[in-house]
Amino acid sequence: IFISKSIKLKNSFKYIKSTFLELTSMTYPYGTEDDLVFDMTKKGILPNLEKDQWGNYFIKIGDSRTMFTSHLDTACRSQVKVNHIISKQQIVKTDGKSILGADDKAGVTILLFLIQNKVPGLYYFFIGEEVGCVGSSAASVYGQFKGLYDRVISFDRRGTNSIITHQSGYRCCSDEFAKSLSSQLNLMSNLYYKPDNTGVYTDSAEFVDVVSECTNISVGYYAEHTHSETQDLYHLNKLSLACLDVEWEKLPTSRIAGTLESKWNINNIKSIINDGGDDDYSYGWGSTKKN
Repeated sequence: IFISKSIKLKNSFKYIKSTFLELTSMTYPYGTEDDLVFDMTKKGILPNLEKDQWGNYFIKIGDSRTMFTSHLDTACRSQVKVNHIISKQQIVKTDGKSILGADDKAGVTILLFLIQNKVPGLYYFFIGEEVGCVGSSAASVYGQFKGLYDRVISFDRRGTNSIITHQSGYRCCSDEFAKSLSSQLNLMSNLYYKPDNTGVYTDSAEFVDVVSECTNISVGYYAEHTHSETQDLYHLNKLSLACLDVEWEKLPTSRIAGTLESKWNINNIKSIINDGGDDDYSYGWGSTKKN
C-alpha cells in the first residue's frame, strides 16, 4: 500500500534509499515505461497515477502553479536486472554489467518524496526522454499548460550544484529565479547550488514557449548513460529534504515564456574561446542530447 504519511525528517534517508534501489532494480528503456509503473505500483512504490493521451503519467497535489518533472525511461536498449553495489559513503553503482538508471530514477525518487509529503504541484513522469523527449514534447505542444503554470522544475542533472538557466545555449529560466531557488536550497547544510548556463537538454526545455521559468536541478548522479554510472544517496536525501522547505509559489517569475535568448553573444563567445571552449556549443534546440 502506498505510504501517505509525512516522512519529512526521521525516516527520510531510509525512504530515499529504499525507493531509489527499488526503482533501479531493473532497467526500463523507452517503450517499457508502462512495465515500470505497473511493477512499482504493485510494490507500493508509486501511488495511483493518471495517464495522459501521450503515455506520460501524472498526479496533482493541491493548488499550485508549479510543475515537477522527471522521466521514467533508462538510457539503454534492453530490460535487465540491476545488481547494486553500495559503498560506506552511500554511493551506489552496479556490478559493471548494466547501467544503473540513476538518470533519472533519482528524479523520480525526489518527486515521490515530495508527493509523500503533500507538497502542492503537478507531478509529471515523462516517457521517452532518452530518445528525444517524446512524452514531454507532445504534452507541451498539445497539452493545456500555458497560463496555468509559472515554473517547470526538472530533477535530471548530473552533479550536485547546478540550477540550470540555459539548455542547449538558450535561456530557459531567469537568473533571478535561479539565484532565489539556489539560496533557498542552500539553507540545507552542505548544499551549494548556483545558477549554471551549461545545460544541454531535458524535459523542462520543451516547455519554454508556454511556461516562464523552466530549469533542471542536479540530483547527484555521475557518468550517466554508462555502466560506470553512480548515485550519491546522501546528496539525494539532502536535496529531497531541502525541496520541502522551498517556497515554490513565491519564487520570482521574470522570464517571458516564448522569448528566445541565446548565451552565444559576442562577449560570451570571446570569453569561451579564451577559456578553451564549451562542450554545449554544438547543440541547438531539438537536440536529443541532455542534462
